[in-house]
Amino acid sequence: MTNEDQSKVLILGTKPRVAGRSKNVSSSITVYGSPSINGRTAKNSELDGLVSDPLVHARSFDGEFLVVTETSDTVQIINDRFAAHPLFYVIDGEQLVISFSYHELWKWLSRNNRLNIDPLAFYEFLHFQRLFGETTFDQSSKALTPATILTFDSQTRNLTTKRYWTPNFDKRSDGKQAIASDLAKAVKRSIATKISDAEAPSLLLSGGMDSRVVLGGFSPDQLPHCITVGELDNNEVDVARSLAELIGAEHSFVRRSSGHYTDILPTAVVTGGGMYSFQHGHFFDLDLPETDLVLHGHGFDYFFQGMYLPATRNKFLGRPTRSYSLDEITPSVAGQYTQEAKYRPKGTNPLTLLQPATADEAMGRIVSDLESVLEPIAGTTDDPYDRWDYLTTSAPGRHYTYLNLLSAGTLAEQRTIAFTNEIFDLYYSTPAKVRHGTTLLAETIKQLDPRLLTVRNANTNMRPDLSPNRLTFETWMRGLKRRVGLGGSGSTDPRASDRSWPTDYAIARDSESIRNRIENLATSDALDSLGIFDHSKLESLVKNVQNSNESGSSALLTLLTIDEFLTS
Repeated sequence: MTNEDQSKVLILGTKPRVAGRSKNVSSSITVYGSPSINGRTAKNSELDGLVSDPLVHARSFDGEFLVVTETSDTVQIINDRFAAHPLFYVIDGEQLVISFSYHELWKWLSRNNRLNIDPLAFYEFLHFQRLFGETTFDQSSKALTPATILTFDSQTRNLTTKRYWTPNFDKRSDGKQAIASDLAKAVKRSIATKISDAEAPSLLLSGGMDSRVVLGGFSPDQLPHCITVGELDNNEVDVARSLAELIGAEHSFVRRSSGHYTDILPTAVVTGGGMYSFQHGHFFDLDLPETDLVLHGHGFDYFFQGMYLPATRNKFLGRPTRSYSLDEITPSVAGQYTQEAKYRPKGTNPLTLLQPATADEAMGRIVSDLESVLEPIAGTTDDPYDRWDYLTTSAPGRHYTYLNLLSAGTLAEQRTIAFTNEIFDLYYSTPAKVRHGTTLLAETIKQLDPRLLTVRNANTNMRPDLSPNRLTFETWMRGLKRRVGLGGSGSTDPRASDRSWPTDYAIARDSESIRNRIENLATSDALDSLGIFDHSKLESLVKNVQNSNESGSSALLTLLTIDEFLTS
């Protein structure tokens, strides 16, 4: 094996936990994260197969991991199916430069006079609050796509990538109960595997459905310390506390400071590499009860509630109901997605903020990036909902809220219960109509621990297992009681103050520091340096929010993230 000073790979910045190492005269293997094989922690003795037959052995690895293998003349990197540890890379002569922190790679490129900024990537981020495929903010580096084997030959300076796994989209026809049963078992197995080496696991528990699924999957003799974060001890906290007490788990309310989002702006932008809007960094700088592992319910919403499938709210007698119907998807999935993806900034069309001459090029670039994401599954499914959702879920580590997890990971190691191969396969095999809405997760909770269904859903203040029709009826009856003066504390939908997280508008409105930063966006030298924005349109957007118009606040917080990244 080569000496360290002759290494063919340069790793910038901090790294995830080292899960295993194997070294001999011909190779060195380092595994980061928390991989497992067949429900147990992967052993060092099982790593050598990644050198001899990486394609086969990579498929046997489960969970959240990234493997770096170095031989005398090659570097090989293998990541998990989720890109749970986002990695960025660039070639530097005979060396491969990689980083788990895009901010560190950006600074390295700048120091070495290799930073070639990609302005249209910044627009893609504004348009979606995230990036897709291999895209980064510069034209030299790339993001490692999921389930990929990257091989770099230092002698030829040739780099290749190969997918070792793509989803099987064959759909199950055995119904919701059977799928929920399998999901419940998979959740239990995931929890058992992911807490096997933890001494004091904790669970970030909300009052909704996702973390409730995780709570239900714990063994009664290995319950987590449940933690709910908020600025106020409100309805969300009360529901979460009730859930924990119901099964005998400890619960702590951790108060978030009123200036949290002002305080975290620099850290959130650096940690996320500017690729996630800073306001999703909910867990930075919190004082949690002692824990060595943070768990949460991330992923269950967009896997098994179909949160980002296109759908229209149904009406009855001209009134909106609590039921939705899936919308038709056109053959041009990527084009429709640019207009209808549900996590686009609300209240404004970001395209109108661009200089007119740039708009067509920007949209063409976005469509091209989306089509590159769909390319690996070309010909594998005829279901348009598969293709639509694949744009959202193909790389969960790039999901627009992933800064939640990155921020939690600054407090203790965090692991995602939904990120196992078994659960991912279940998601891809579940028909869109079955996994759209809350009924599949409600049935899963019923099979895990039906007691958890007796506590109201903090998102509705009603039982979490009500059908859409029953939920509609109860909502209308609740409204009728209010109108005749019979309402009580449980007679309304939750207010903004009942949630764990403030709205984007509240963040933009309530912090003087953020208000001042937003006011200066229209004249920002950093944004101007990108050469794509119409500053008169930026000024109009700023004034709208200053005049108490909530629309546009999400776009402004994303622009503030960009501004902070460019000046950090």
